[in-house]
Amino acid sequence: MSLTGHFYTCSDKILCGLGRMYVGGGELTENIDDVGGAGTAEFASKAIDIFYMSRK
Repeated sequence: MSLTGHFYTCSDKILCGLGRMYVGGGELTENIDDVGGAGTAEFASKAIDIFYMSRK
């Protein structure tokens, strides 16, 4: 499932913003880590950064 295909057009700017939100602390970071395990939010954020940089 993709954001663009099912919800909204996910531009590079939006995707990078989501990655930053994942590690911004608070409930979002906690919820991601609760579901995926400690460090999942950080891992996902870094993965988004790598993906974005590979497209440049």
